[in-house]
Amino acid sequence: MFKKVLLLILLVSLALIGCSDSSDSTANPVNENETSTVEDTGSNTTETENTVKTDEEIRKEELQIMAEENKAVERGNVLTMAVSSFDGEFNPVLYDSEYDSTVCDLVFNGLIKVNKNAEFVPDIATWEVSDDRRTYTFKITPGVKFHNGTELTARDVAFTYYTIADPSYDGPRGTAVSDIVGVKAYRAGDTDNIRGIKIIDEYTISFTIEVPKVNKISDFEYGILSADYYAYESIQDLKELNLSPMGTGPMKFERYEPGYSVELSSYDDYFLGRAKIDGVVLRVISEATVASAVNAGEVDVARVPANLENYDTMTESGIINVQEYLGNSYRYIGFNLRLDKFSDRRVRQALWYGLNLEKFIDAQWEGFAAPCLGPISPVSWAYPDASELNDYAYNPEKALSLLNEAGWYDTDGDGVLDKDGEKFVIHWTSYDNINWPINLITVAKQQWGELGIEVESDLMEFSSVLDLVYEKQDFEMFNMAWALAVDPDPTQIFGEDADILGGYNAIGFHHERANEIFRLANEEYDQAKRAALYHEWAKIANEEVPYIFISIGTVINGVNQRVHNLELDTFEDMANQILQIELDYLN
Repeated sequence: MFKKVLLLILLVSLALIGCSDSSDSTANPVNENETSTVEDTGSNTTETENTVKTDEEIRKEELQIMAEENKAVERGNVLTMAVSSFDGEFNPVLYDSEYDSTVCDLVFNGLIKVNKNAEFVPDIATWEVSDDRRTYTFKITPGVKFHNGTELTARDVAFTYYTIADPSYDGPRGTAVSDIVGVKAYRAGDTDNIRGIKIIDEYTISFTIEVPKVNKISDFEYGILSADYYAYESIQDLKELNLSPMGTGPMKFERYEPGYSVELSSYDDYFLGRAKIDGVVLRVISEATVASAVNAGEVDVARVPANLENYDTMTESGIINVQEYLGNSYRYIGFNLRLDKFSDRRVRQALWYGLNLEKFIDAQWEGFAAPCLGPISPVSWAYPDASELNDYAYNPEKALSLLNEAGWYDTDGDGVLDKDGEKFVIHWTSYDNINWPINLITVAKQQWGELGIEVESDLMEFSSVLDLVYEKQDFEMFNMAWALAVDPDPTQIFGEDADILGGYNAIGFHHERANEIFRLANEEYDQAKRAALYHEWAKIANEEVPYIFISIGTVINGVNQRVHNLELDTFEDMANQILQIELDYLN
């Protein structure tokens, strides 16, 4: 609209100039596609009726016209992004949630990163792998500075990985160092040094692992901590800095208001150059209202729950571009397999058969999701042929038969199944800030209730769910979603070593053949053979049902039209593009 108005102004101006006295020595011939210039101003200007406007003034007028329809233009040169919540663990070796990871990705750099083609590429270091595929040697880029002005060196890299190897470390990254030579002895307290981590010089460090592991490079993606800033006597000391993160990334941490926002500012001395924007604000907006917030220009970028209503709401104002792609993720229901009621896979299978997930998915996501049958996303090269997997189509009769086989009957006629004197009652732990889990619980109460199973829901904040499930393993059933890594190795989620407090195998899944597959696949450098192993793993997971796999979804993002050079995709996030992003804004 503003371009049409500006063109009309210019045409009227030119008409007036064309009617002026041709004897005026200051007038120059013009046509509809030209403007006259005043050469002694030192910059391009446009002459309209006795008024000379600079390019800056013209641009400001354009932005003022734009701001009449798009209020985000008035927000300045700061990108505002919506998130659902924060857990407040802004440390790259400690965070659990995707929301906290966004902050860490902007504040910290890893040795490597993932590009839009799902390839590992250098971040602050290049690397070489030894002929025996056991030693990874990294050359750190000189001049990478932490936000306090100190330079990042090999000492900081060693500190970061020693922290993960610390015997008292209780975060989710433990498996990233468990295969490094000497870590087992270090964790056992038998030595103060890890033989497999060697500082060669100020900018060179090597890591030697016990046996070759094809995807080992992925373990060097985590942000590097400053050895001085994060020095600690106990892991608790480290955690006390979670709300004051300090890294080398393109954005500096400024402020955190719990339940509301995180504010970041552009780092002037970033080793690749300062970002073109002045900062980023990550605002907590509930998923119930985020589409309206995007449409109103309250935020510049937001992942919006994928359904037709949100799509239409987000695009009503005409100031939003929608970017859409298939996610490398899945939603699921997790069981505490340590409990007797869930220890029999027939019970878990029955619960899957007893949910009409296809109908729920159609109603909840309206074409923006599809049923999920296992732990690998279709965007992965390791995705199996879905025809080889059980689709668990809704079948309450089969569900009840499986429950009876497992010993669950309604022996006293009260409508509730029981076994050995225990009623089949499930306590479902979930979060209350988005609607799909709440809607699914409602469906489960009705459909599982018809089988004779009672469901009691415990709704709480997302961070509280994380604490109960991962830090305390104090739950019966919960729901969550996994944003998967580029490499399909599931060891961190389903491996035995991850069954620790703070680990991701909070359900306590142990399967001999699955663990063997994880090991074999990590030693196999032929991708076709690796894929075959992961196809077998997908069949095991589909049969054993450690999770009820719910859905794989299309991701929809609303991006305000004032945002330029941001193209979100499965493996391309905002942090990867932060240096190129430009905004239309009024000063």
